[in-house]
Amino acid sequence: MADGFGMHPSIAAALEPPRPGWLVRNAGFLPGVATTAHQIEAYANYWRDLAIEALDANPGADATPMLVVLGDSLAQGVGASQPALGYAGRLRELLAEGAALPPVVNLSRSGAKIADVLQVQLPALAEVPGTSHLIVCTVGSNDLVRSTRLGRTKRDMTTLISALPPAALLGTLPDKGSVATMMLNRHLRLEADRAGITVADVAANLTTWRGHRADDRFHPNDRGYGWWVEAVRTALASTITTAGNDLSGG
Repeated sequence: MADGFGMHPSIAAALEPPRPGWLVRNAGFLPGVATTAHQIEAYANYWRDLAIEALDANPGADATPMLVVLGDSLAQGVGASQPALGYAGRLRELLAEGAALPPVVNLSRSGAKIADVLQVQLPALAEVPGTSHLIVCTVGSNDLVRSTRLGRTKRDMTTLISALPPAALLGTLPDKGSVATMMLNRHLRLEADRAGITVADVAANLTTWRGHRADDRFHPNDRGYGWWVEAVRTALASTITTAGNDLSGG
């Protein structure tokens, strides 16, 4: 297993496993939350190991196109029974089309807010060698949970959209039952359209949370992450053919 020696400090900082937040630490007596607390570090280490492999195998400017993931615990796959069954892992399988899985660098972090993508993950992305990577980002849920200042979250989202690479895909957030999330999604779609950023419209796929939540009642389960995969598949089929993979055929 590669050890990541010589990894750029920005990438190393992004891949550092997070410490579970206050809510997770103090509600650990609840079975579902305790599971989430365990997943946060375990899943971060899983993605870190895969990133080290990808970066060590593709060190130069002619690096193989990779799947690069930005965002929060949704991008980590927390809530799924294993990290490979979150949307990033299942997207890798989709891109492989039965062949070898593409290299993946998952720079997301559980608990991340939009500011963390701007200040930590995008600088790390800039140091990932090569070009033509598929970049997918899902973030904003923690901003809404931790603040009542929707206007500030909208402004941060606008800043993020302007900073994302033009070929990136940006996911909307599940918004069933949340007026604030619906408003943020509306803002995200408008700003992304102005900037030419493709939207993977997860919210448009959401019909009900029943049977799709993990035991912590916050994250999706294996079945729930299907919304993300289908939203990204739809976005790719309409706009992108990546590394010879024509996804329009399903």
